[in-house]
Amino acid sequence: MRDMRKFAILLVLLTAAHVAQAQPNGVTAELQIEQDQYLPDEDMPVKVRIVNRSGQPVVLGVDKQWITFDIVGEHEYVVPKLAEMEVRGPFTLLSGQAVTKAFNPTPYFNFRRTGRYRLGAIVKVPQWKEEIACKPVSFTILEGLPLPDFDNMSFGVPPPPGVTNQAPEVRRYSLLKVSYVDQVKLYFRLTDERGRTLRVFPLARMVDFGRPSAQIDAANNLHVLFQTGARSFTYNILDPNGALLARQCHEYTQTRPSLRLGDDGQISVGGGRRVWTTDDVPAPAPAPAPDTVKTP
Repeated sequence: MRDMRKFAILLVLLTAAHVAQAQPNGVTAELQIEQDQYLPDEDMPVKVRIVNRSGQPVVLGVDKQWITFDIVGEHEYVVPKLAEMEVRGPFTLLSGQAVTKAFNPTPYFNFRRTGRYRLGAIVKVPQWKEEIACKPVSFTILEGLPLPDFDNMSFGVPPPPGVTNQAPEVRRYSLLKVSYVDQVKLYFRLTDERGRTLRVFPLARMVDFGRPSAQIDAANNLHVLFQTGARSFTYNILDPNGALLARQCHEYTQTRPSLRLGDDGQISVGGGRRVWTTDDVPAPAPAPAPDTVKTP
């Protein structure tokens, strides 16, 4: 048994050495992720930066095997794939050029369990029959804390055009709080009637002592207002498919911003005042250019 273990370790070391020696001279690849903590089913934007200093053009992306990813969990648990990621798309990288390609492994790997993981990638250069091993990056999957009264907001999805006498599909909105080392974030989650997650993503940083407000309007859009600073609030509108329709910043003045439901089922923010920012969705219209005064 001990001999077999030694053989397995030697095989791993030899494989790693082969990959390292096979890297083309002057071509490098680096993995980058935006954060190191995610919720189950949250999109994980991964960027692969490739730099070519080989002195000649490099052609990549011709086939679906030009880049492969792997995810390893705790105790060297190899995360199974759910589907093949679509990575094909030919491009040529001239000597001296760099390119950054974006990927999202979340729909293609089953890493929903809480714990620590490592993401690795290998870039293949077919014209040289060589490989570039990226240095792995680590991340953690953790569970959010469902907020009372906002963990099961059910609503019905209207049937497709032309379909009648069909029971509505039931979906659920929920809000979760995630505590990091230096901040607290409010998350949005959308699930179907079977509990399958359709969308999950962070709305913004929030104050730990704040309590969000959330209401569903006549079109079954979710409106969320929560405190992000001493006097600042963030207002979001999300549709039944989990798309972000609007994001605004409001400020506490003589009155506190709050959600108001009209008789027509429409929801708006009353009190306080709106502050226009570059993070607004839709983006604020550019300020008109000042009138040019012509002198006679």
